[in-house]
Amino acid sequence: MKLRPATSALLFFTALVFAAFSVWAPRFATATNIENLMSGFSFIAILAMGQAFPILVRGIDLSIGAIVGLAGMVVFDLALIFHLPGYLILPLALLAGSLAGALNGFLVAYLRLQPFIATLATLAAYRGLTYTISGRQLVPGLTTTAITDPWIMGIEAYFDVGGWLGLTKWVNMPWIPLSFFLMLLVFALFQVLLLMTRFGRDIYAVGGNEEAARLAGIRTNVVIVLAYTLSGFAAAIAALIMVARFTTSTEALGTGMELTTIAAAVIGGVSLAGGTGSMFGPLIGAFLMGGILLGLTLLGISQFVQQIITGMILLAAISNDRLLAIRRRPKLLAISSGAS
Repeated sequence: MKLRPATSALLFFTALVFAAFSVWAPRFATATNIENLMSGFSFIAILAMGQAFPILVRGIDLSIGAIVGLAGMVVFDLALIFHLPGYLILPLALLAGSLAGALNGFLVAYLRLQPFIATLATLAAYRGLTYTISGRQLVPGLTTTAITDPWIMGIEAYFDVGGWLGLTKWVNMPWIPLSFFLMLLVFALFQVLLLMTRFGRDIYAVGGNEEAARLAGIRTNVVIVLAYTLSGFAAAIAALIMVARFTTSTEALGTGMELTTIAAAVIGGVSLAGGTGSMFGPLIGAFLMGGILLGLTLLGISQFVQQIITGMILLAAISNDRLLAIRRRPKLLAISSGAS
């Protein structure tokens, strides 16, 4: 599969950043730090790939972090209050996240609310619902109780792939977390969905020109709802990974992740103008941001400065996306006039 030039450039820039930090921060290129990068940003990559779907249809999902918190609290309640087995909790948590995403899509597609306003409202609503159903509030004694279900905790497993391959005889290889493999699975599923199915073609068509897509017979409202549903589904997967890592869930789980996921998606070339991008970009963008933040931490840079840098990265990505959109406009007008 051939990479787009912008994706190839992003991959090259990411390699340069990692190489620079390997020189400036001696502990950056260690097995432990690579493990931290894979475990700490695999769920961010999943969220960024989920966020890409609303952006591809000219929308945005500001509630994605709140859906993480909601799905996490569903896991907490079902495990510690209702004592359901993990093999039932996992699909129910995925269903909760998907339904929350579908509601976002319904508000945008059928009630014709602006995506920013709709998902900003549901951000508050989902966070409030998380507090309402919080088992930590309903049963305070559970605050210090850890989730131990093997189906859930197994998501935090690590694999000594280097040892299996016999590579540790020559080099210290990192253990790879299961969450990294889950991320690769989500990437493969979403990429196939985008590039090899009619739904994927419809996503690009709606994002490129919703009215033209409607006139071409595409059920644009259904496509938009499904795009937001996939965003909620990705948020639920991320919630499962985080709950397994922390062995619990809090009402604040996922707070602030919406900006990080938008930044990773836009850095990865998913255009805010809609209709442009793939899953490669958000995946690379998430690990680029992760590498930068971990590198700055190893260099002793304050967390507050890191937040400023994250904001600057997002601003730069949006500015670049705007410039690319302006450059594409004459080509699109020429194609349109030629067709007519």
